[in-house]
Amino acid sequence: MSAMSIEEVLMKYTDNLMAIPGVVGTGQGFFDGESCIKVFVVKMTPELEDKIPEKLEGYPVKIKETGVIRAER
Repeated sequence: MSAMSIEEVLMKYTDNLMAIPGVVGTGQGFFDGESCIKVFVVKMTPELEDKIPEKLEGYPVKIKETGVIRAER
């Protein structure tokens, strides 16, 4: 596992992940009882699966299709 906390890993990589077309957010979550990094995408595509790493600094990365995310007014 990484010497960095998951919060530090998110801070380090969020800008890079958000620069990928189709990515609309990142966050921390759980998968199979362990901490993971979540990457939210408008629509799951093979291209996005290829561009988003399976792990970052030892933490698993899970992709979730959410559609477009808009701020509430």
